[in-house]
Amino acid sequence: MGEIIPLKKIPERSAAILFSYPKLDPEEVLKRVEEARELGVEAIELRGRHLIKGLPVLGKGHTGVVLAVKTKNGAAALKIRRVDADRSSFRREAEMLRIANEASVGPRLIGASDNLILMELVEGQYLTEWLSNPGFDPGVVKRILRRLLDMARRLDLIGLDHGELSRAHRHILIAGEKPVILDFESSSIHRRASNITSLIQYLFINEGNRHLLEGWLKLPDRHLLLKRLKDYKSTLSEEDYKALLTFCDIVQGAQEWEIKA
Repeated sequence: MGEIIPLKKIPERSAAILFSYPKLDPEEVLKRVEEARELGVEAIELRGRHLIKGLPVLGKGHTGVVLAVKTKNGAAALKIRRVDADRSSFRREAEMLRIANEASVGPRLIGASDNLILMELVEGQYLTEWLSNPGFDPGVVKRILRRLLDMARRLDLIGLDHGELSRAHRHILIAGEKPVILDFESSSIHRRASNITSLIQYLFINEGNRHLLEGWLKLPDRHLLLKRLKDYKSTLSEEDYKALLTFCDIVQGAQEWEIKA
């Protein structure tokens, strides 16, 4: 457990920079602390694998900082907009997450403001780290990958394109045996959804990831895989999706995770 700082103490602590990163603005800190209070946040907890000014946090990206927080209803994650972000509000990202939640994808959205997104706290390993663990049964790997691809498939079916799954190393966590797709800041419902295409390419075309998977799966030929992806992308049909799963050797042991169209 990391250091817990009550929300009202933030403005007077070094942790204030987390609410106004990368340039400390005391007025902006006060504004965002109030937004957090209105969302039900009571305290932050300093922990995580990333560091900002020596302070541990759960995540740090181009648009925000993610902290573990305590709320009236338990633990949660709070994403705070960077003051130098290329967007003036988190409202759109929160809406994309809300739409994803309707397809049972992504951390559960709890609340949002212009500068904050409060959501379910998800803790686990990044996908590539998880795949690097020795001793898994191949059936476990197939089951997790099937669950992950089913999530991408559901996003395709509702027309929400994540936008970053071709670079999924920081956008997928494995929590126990549950994969979670994160970060919907680049998502859109106004372009063609290509989540399965992006994720399959990330997993099976990328040389580094192929190397990680070769101990667990019979890897598909790249040229033939691209043809299967083209077939799926043109139809989005259940038949072409199942054919793609079979071709990637991830159907066996995962039949209980059939897609719910």
